[in-house]
Amino acid sequence: MDNKEETADVHARRDDSELLQPGTDIKPGAYPNPSEAEGSSTVGTGNIEADVKDFNNFVTLQDESAVEEKPKHSLLHIIWEIVKTLIIAAIVVIFINTFVFQAYYVDGGSMNPDFINGDYLLVDKIKTSLKNINGFFGNKSGLKINRGDVLVFRPPGNTEIFYIKRVIGLPGDRITLKDGVFTIYNQEHPKGLVLKEAYVDPSYKAEGEVDEVIEANNVFVVGDNRSPGASYDSRSWGQLPQANIIGNAFFRVMPLNDAGFIQQPSYN
Repeated sequence: MDNKEETADVHARRDDSELLQPGTDIKPGAYPNPSEAEGSSTVGTGNIEADVKDFNNFVTLQDESAVEEKPKHSLLHIIWEIVKTLIIAAIVVIFINTFVFQAYYVDGGSMNPDFINGDYLLVDKIKTSLKNINGFFGNKSGLKINRGDVLVFRPPGNTEIFYIKRVIGLPGDRITLKDGVFTIYNQEHPKGLVLKEAYVDPSYKAEGEVDEVIEANNVFVVGDNRSPGASYDSRSWGQLPQANIIGNAFFRVMPLNDAGFIQQPSYN
C-alpha cells in the first residue's frame, strides 16, 4: 500500500499580519485595536484600578444598607416575647398536670412503712384522662387497675381532700377480712387467695371484718399501716368508685435516697 502524506490546509493559515508581533503590549481588560476587531464588543474601560475602586465602593454601600435594614427590637417587643414564652410554658404545665401526671406530698402515716410523711410522689393520670375522654364519647368501660396499685383519689363524701391507699380488691372479687387476714375469691382463685402483703408491718393485723363482692367500676382500698386506727379506708366507708380516682403513684421523687419507680407487689 502506497504511503500518502496528508496535505495541510494552507487556507487555514493566518496571514503574518494577523499574528501577534514581538513587543506588542496587551493589558488586562483592553483590546489592542477595538475598532479593528470585527464583531467584537467592549466590556470595560480598560482601567482596572478604577474598576476595583468602583467595586469596593459598591460593596461598602451594600454593607451600610444591610446595617441600616437590621430590625431594632423595642423594649415593648422584648417584654411581649418574654410574656409569650411564659404563657406557652404555663399552658404546657397545666396540660401535663391535668392529663399526664402530677406531683403529690404524702401527709400522714396511713401508708407506713412503705410511704411515709413527706414523701414526694408522681401520680400517673393518663388512664383516668383516657377514661374521661372515652366517657365523653359514650364509652363507660372501667379503668385498668392492678391489685397492689397505690392510688391517689378523692374519698366518697368529701371531694375537697385527697387520700392515698393501696388496691387489694378489684371488680368481681369477693373479698373477706377475718382474723386480720384478707382473702380474695374470684374465677382465678375459686378456693381463695390469701394475700401475702410483704409491705405491711407484721407486728399488726388489720382490724375489722369484711365479706363483700366488689361491684363493677369500684375497687377496695386499704392503707398499708395496719396499726389500730391508723388508716381510714374501705373497711370504714366502703368501696371506692373509679370516678373518684385521680391516678396511681408510679415514681418517688423524694427522699432522694429512696427515689425511683414504685415496685408492683406480688401476692402469690
